[in-house]
Amino acid sequence: MIQKKLHRLTHRTIPFSTCGVGQPLLLLHGYPLDNRLWSSVVPLLASSFFCIAPDFRGFGESSEETKSFSIADLADDCESLLQGLGIRNQVFVCGLSMGGYVAMELIERHPDLCSMAILTNTRCNSDEPAAASHRRSVANIALRDGAAEAVLQMLPKLLSQDTFTNSPATVEFVKDMMTSTKASTIAWAQLAMTHRADFSLRMKSWTIPVVCIGGRDDTICPPTSLEQMSMAIPKATTFLVDNTAHLTPLEAPRTFASICQQAQLKTDGR
Repeated sequence: MIQKKLHRLTHRTIPFSTCGVGQPLLLLHGYPLDNRLWSSVVPLLASSFFCIAPDFRGFGESSEETKSFSIADLADDCESLLQGLGIRNQVFVCGLSMGGYVAMELIERHPDLCSMAILTNTRCNSDEPAAASHRRSVANIALRDGAAEAVLQMLPKLLSQDTFTNSPATVEFVKDMMTSTKASTIAWAQLAMTHRADFSLRMKSWTIPVVCIGGRDDTICPPTSLEQMSMAIPKATTFLVDNTAHLTPLEAPRTFASICQQAQLKTDGR
């Protein structure tokens, strides 16, 4: 059973969900979503992992942020959450899209904490000037016109055509997560991603095993981008999942869970 909890920091609380037993698995959601992204895959992982899925600052059930934050701030929030749970090392960290950026920062900033990473539907490089300009435009739209105007344009890119055709409930679920995100959070997150670090060279020195998972239909982080990231990591393997786009864990939860479980068995030497 998924349990909802709160972790209190000095100036905010972090809502998070837990489920399962075993190896701690930190699940980091993407933009403009929240920890409900993992709701389909967590029950499938609960027999193998103690799943921990926080809402980032301002997202989901988090309170509204009045000041800007960075990707590094979100990584430090995650480290604090794990400390509060008494977890200080040997964590598997799984991040999707923006959550992948946070996972990379967590690995860099707290190298003794993570024993394995699952990077899904994400990229390791920083924004090109055109992409950074677009992010600033989206931030302005969110503050001027509201969340829906800023984020719903992304929806056709988040899900595959197969999902649009065969799972209208999933489409509505994603729309609800997107449009319930606070306008200020959309703006802060876009600026945070604009200024995120470039990990394409840093990850060449990583010593932990990394699993890179992507959707064959993902146009935001296409397979070529995922494969290039995987090639930069010494101990990386890549999996591409058919009939999924940018939200592979939500579109194909059984396949995603199976990849994670097989990675755990391989890491354990079984």
